[in-house]
Amino acid sequence: MIGARLGAGREADVHAWGDDAVVKLYRPGFGGHRAEALALAELAGHGVAPRLIDVVDCAGRTGLVLERLAGPDMLTLLQRRPWRVLGLARALAAAHLAVHAIRAGDGLPTLRETLAVRIEDAGLPPRLRDFAVRVLDGLPDGDQVCHGDFHPGNVLVAANRVGVIDWVGTARGVPEADHARALLLLTRADPLPGTPVLSRALTAAGRSVFARAYARAYTAGSPRTLRRVDSWLTVHTAARLSEGIDGERPTLIGLLDRAQHRATG
Repeated sequence: MIGARLGAGREADVHAWGDDAVVKLYRPGFGGHRAEALALAELAGHGVAPRLIDVVDCAGRTGLVLERLAGPDMLTLLQRRPWRVLGLARALAAAHLAVHAIRAGDGLPTLRETLAVRIEDAGLPPRLRDFAVRVLDGLPDGDQVCHGDFHPGNVLVAANRVGVIDWVGTARGVPEADHARALLLLTRADPLPGTPVLSRALTAAGRSVFARAYARAYTAGSPRTLRRVDSWLTVHTAARLSEGIDGERPTLIGLLDRAQHRATG
C-alpha cells in the first residue's frame, strides 16, 4: 500500500498510503513513533492534528498510518508566495494558540523534565550547562499541550483547515515555553540538508520579518500575559544543541554565552 514519497525529515519519511492516508516511516534507530502515537491519542477529536489510523511494520521500519491532510506545508507556501508572509505568520500564530488551548493529559511527559535531559545531553561546556540548568530550575510547570517542534514546515494549510503534524516532541507545560521554541526555530534553525540554494536564500531574507509578525500575532491573541519568554528561549537554546546540528552549534553557543553574561552582569 506504500505509495510515492511525499516528504522527508531528519527522523522519518512520509509516503502515500492509499487515497486518504499517509504512512510516516521512522528510520532505523529512531523511536519517536511511540511518543507521537501517544500524543496523537491525546489530541484525538481536537481538530489540530491528523487522526492516527494504525501502527504498521514495513520492512523493519515502524510506520504510523495517519489521516491525510490536504494542502502544502506553510514553508512551501512561503517559498512559492513570499508576498503572503504577514498573513501566513498570523495563521501560524493562530494554529499555535489553538494547540495551546488544549489541556494535556497526564500521559504526556513534562516539558521541564524533557528539557533537563536534553540539556545534559547537549555536550555544553560545564559553565553554560550549569547556567541553563539554573534558568530551567526557576521556570514553572504547566498543563497545556506543547508541540515541541512548531514551525512552518510542520503546519499544513488547506482552504478550510490548518493542520499540525510531527508530534514526536509533544509534552505538557506552559505555552510560553513552546512559543519560545518556535521563536528559536524561526530565527536560528538551519534548513534541512538538501534544501535548494534559492530556498535557503529566501528563508534567510524573510525569516526575521516572519518571526516578528508571528510573535506579534501570538502575543496579541494569547489569553494570558506571556511571562519569562527570554528565559525559556535560553533553555531551548541549550536543549537544541542536543540535536547535533553542527552548522547551528557556534551560533547557539554564542547566544548562551551572551545570555550568561547578561545574567551575571
